[in-house]
Amino acid sequence: MTDEHRLPWQIVVGKGQLNRRDFVKRSAALGLALPAVSALLAACGGDDETPAPAAEATATQPITVDQNITPTAATGPTAAPAPPTTAPAAGPSGGSVTFARQVDSENLDPVIQDGNINIWVFMSMYDQLIGVADDGIGLSPRLAESWDISDDGTEYTFNLRSGVKFSDGSDMTVEDVKWSLERARDEEASPWSFTLTQVVEVTTPDESTVVLTLTEAWAPFLAQIAMFNASVISKAFAEDDTGKLANQVMGTGPFALQEWTLGQSMVLVKNEHYWEEGLPLLDEINFAVVPDGNSQILQLQGGEIDGIIGQGDLPLNRVEELRGDPNLNVISFISTYNNFMAINVRNAPLDDVKVRQALNYATDKQALIDTVLFGIGELSNSFMPNGALYWNEAQEGYPFNLERAQELMAESNSPDGFPLEFMVRAGNQQQLQIVTSLQQMWAEIGIEVDIQQLDSAVVTDRYREFDFEVILTGWTNDIIDPDQLVTYAIIPDTIENYRTGWVNDRAVELANEGRVTLDPDRRREIYHEIQAIHMEDAPFIYLYVLPYVDALRSRVKDFHHHPMGQYVLKNTYVEE
Repeated sequence: MTDEHRLPWQIVVGKGQLNRRDFVKRSAALGLALPAVSALLAACGGDDETPAPAAEATATQPITVDQNITPTAATGPTAAPAPPTTAPAAGPSGGSVTFARQVDSENLDPVIQDGNINIWVFMSMYDQLIGVADDGIGLSPRLAESWDISDDGTEYTFNLRSGVKFSDGSDMTVEDVKWSLERARDEEASPWSFTLTQVVEVTTPDESTVVLTLTEAWAPFLAQIAMFNASVISKAFAEDDTGKLANQVMGTGPFALQEWTLGQSMVLVKNEHYWEEGLPLLDEINFAVVPDGNSQILQLQGGEIDGIIGQGDLPLNRVEELRGDPNLNVISFISTYNNFMAINVRNAPLDDVKVRQALNYATDKQALIDTVLFGIGELSNSFMPNGALYWNEAQEGYPFNLERAQELMAESNSPDGFPLEFMVRAGNQQQLQIVTSLQQMWAEIGIEVDIQQLDSAVVTDRYREFDFEVILTGWTNDIIDPDQLVTYAIIPDTIENYRTGWVNDRAVELANEGRVTLDPDRRREIYHEIQAIHMEDAPFIYLYVLPYVDALRSRVKDFHHHPMGQYVLKNTYVEE
């Protein structure tokens, strides 16, 4: 998902649910080659939901998840996975924590918004039929304890977990699931309805079964059902007034919303009716809004808060200092977090592709990693995160080449350069450092950068109203298939291509082909060509990929930052 606002699937053959012979037969019917089937079976054998270990951001350890490590079935897993086994609670129940972030949430409705600042929090209050496993690679049972796919890939049958309740104690029913999915598909204000438009019918043959019928076999569909917009909401709570879902929540997740004071704090409390036995452990989580990064650090060091967890809040030049504090833990979590600048191509001079290419060549990305990020980062060569499914590792991207940048500017419609307005979030020192560096770099090709430090809400509003020239932004995957990002960045119907206004007809054609293509090799070709087109047309300035870096008081245990960005807090506890 976007800042202003985020594979192959590991197939688990459930014990007693689908034997190896049936699995091979079903996979062959879906077009999965036998070598891939063999590799998938070799990878099977576990349904461990233990969070993936945090990775330190060093030269020898990964920063981003590798979603290409396992072959992928054309339309996803055909086996019905075994229910997850919840590990015994590692710590004591009770207690509370306060986490700081510079920017507050703005809308908690999972269907109509697109901001990480919202998603990463409400994913602890909502749940979906299936979810992305904590390693960021596989799919795991959630509200559906198993599922099956028809031989032609057009019918998905989900078998619901029994005894699930909403946080108000009411029972979750098949009607809640049906209503939630149909709303996610039909809501005109949603930027994500494309993930469900191929669903022609949602039926409930009995009280524990939901069947989704598609127009045709759809390669990314099972991954899309694990996306946040497919969260199950209480129909009784929301049907008469869906508008209240912007600031009220009624879900089946481990926590419930108790109080939200906009711009100050959001308080979550334990969902006493949560379906995973013994979880969550914490009684209360307070997300406090602290707009200034230096104030966040002072409050963390003084014990006023228990962690800094906002996306990009922690200046990486402070990491080593904070790691030296015996009362703190600074953790770098494996991510799908790609950073870039979006360019508004609607008006001159940025409508000129030579200018956009010049900006890419004039940006010394490695210097930014070395000086601003203190070596914590990997160069980006695509609009896709490094390691994402069908990301083209071999694509060269834009190396720093000042001479080539100057040549392109001389050939452009603005050979003498031009002034450029650049907004940054006030109080975010890292953004300011990056744009100050860009100001110096781009001066070499005649571009005069005017840095404007504005309130985060102003920056977000202007971006969403297309009132910007170039803006720092990014993406974290929410699903384990490229379709979500490709649709958002390539097909203009969704959000005008990441709000840039850029359109390429060939890329749109390929994006639509990728959705209905079941052969993994052909899908790889499609997405590699899309990446090449995007790089050539340059509506983005590619920068780098980053881990999620969070600073926590040592009393906080088992905090997990999911590769897809959301906080996994059900296992978190405090140790005094």
